[in-house]
Formats: sequence, C-alpha cells, structure tokens
Amino acid sequence: MTSALIVLAVLALVGYSLERNNSKQSGPHARLAGSNDVQDLDLVRMTADLRAASPAESTITTRRAPHFRGAGVRV
Repeated sequence: MTSALIVLAVLALVGYSLERNNSKQSGPHARLAGSNDVQDLDLVRMTADLRAASPAESTITTRRAPHFRGAGVRV
C-alpha cells in the first residue's frame, strides 16, 4: 500500500512538472530570437554572377545517361 502511494505521488509530481513546463513554453511569442533585417549575401552574389556571365556560359546543358546495350540481360 505504501509503495502504491509513493508511485502515485511520483506520477503526480511528474505530471505537474510537465504541465508547468508546457504552459511556460507554449504559444506564439511576440518576438522571435534573432533579427529579420539581414541582407542575403548569397542572393546578391548569385545575381551578380548571373549578370556578369556571358549568354554562352549561362545556357544550361544536360547530359544524358549512357545507354549500355543489354544492360541487365544475361545471355
């Protein structure tokens, strides 16, 4: 009987602490960590590279996979 009361008390304390922690951390906050007024330097660099590239360099070429005769076929 005593062990059942101790287990019940431990479960109640764990439940209380989890609920207390959840109530502190839930919900959207008015201010997020960090700032949002940062300039994206990757975007600036990439657009400058694309503007500086000649039209021949900017064309995208695709390579087709080589076709092997009888690939996967055993004779």
